[in-house]
Amino acid sequence: MALHPVPSTAELATRLVTLVNPDLPLLVGVVRHRRAIQILREPIIDLTDLVGRSVPDCWAAVGLHVSGQVSRNGQPETPRAEVLYLLGRHGPPATAVDWGSHVELLEGGQGLLTDLLRRLLGQPTPPPAVDPMRFLSHIWINRVLTTVLERPLGSPSPTPGDVSRMCPDPVDDWAQVRLRCSNGSLEIPGVDPAAADWLDDGSLYRLVESGLPDPVEIVADLTELLSHETLEHMGLD
Repeated sequence: MALHPVPSTAELATRLVTLVNPDLPLLVGVVRHRRAIQILREPIIDLTDLVGRSVPDCWAAVGLHVSGQVSRNGQPETPRAEVLYLLGRHGPPATAVDWGSHVELLEGGQGLLTDLLRRLLGQPTPPPAVDPMRFLSHIWINRVLTTVLERPLGSPSPTPGDVSRMCPDPVDDWAQVRLRCSNGSLEIPGVDPAAADWLDDGSLYRLVESGLPDPVEIVADLTELLSHETLEHMGLD
């Protein structure tokens, strides 16, 4: 007997976003049965807890239902809204925003949340926006800034030799970045070896970048905290 047909992700997202007002983010699963579709919901304390997980093969779609303030073109919208991100095993993702007075449907979408949904289904994510050496440069300057800010009061600032030892080894491609994360030879904030195995190039890049300060702000801070000699050695002067 054939399984019950599944509506499109856009139709499902529009229906489901109004059914629950979540206090915590919810992992949503859409399961096909012979006579009906079952909707599963699981509270998630931290979205990064999803890293490393996979969903059962019987799930036709997976989603994240969150409550918060929506940003459009970098500007926050008012009031707060309920948002459901939904991705099926086939077809594009869909995002439904419940504003209270109406539901707005946004087809497609990309970013960290969509990355998590794709990896839960074992699907690839869009590639990184930058080359791997630029990414490692961001990691490097953040390491230096963290070291400077955490050093004991009155201790000297890092020398050119110190910052050189903090610099990650060069790589040829993103596959090398993930390989080094997986074998523990490259330490990246928020990514342990198991997470690096689960992530792909694009999701690794966006997950790490989401937790790092803006590189322009890092450089501005380092300019105030490091010696001219060290800044020159780092190519920041």
